[in-house]
Amino acid sequence: MYRIIFIAIIFVLIATLQVNLCKRESRKAGLILPALSVIASVLAVVGIIFYAMPPNLISILFTALQVFMMMNIPTVILMGIYMSYHGKRMKAA
Repeated sequence: MYRIIFIAIIFVLIATLQVNLCKRESRKAGLILPALSVIASVLAVVGIIFYAMPPNLISILFTALQVFMMMNIPTVILMGIYMSYHGKRMKAA
């Protein structure tokens, strides 16, 4: 039970940090967390490709694709926050 609450608090803190980064003058500041998320997903896929020992290549590629898709869910959420904030700014200007 405590793990779920802890993970939920971490997600809320990351989303709050993303919103605060998007509010800065520099548009690039809001891209920091999504970039870190993409880098983490690429590193996870590289780790699977080099260190996994499944029986065949198709299994390795399927596993790498699954991990890449799952690891990029936070990237999509963070980019959604970024796009929603900067979309409002573009319409107001």
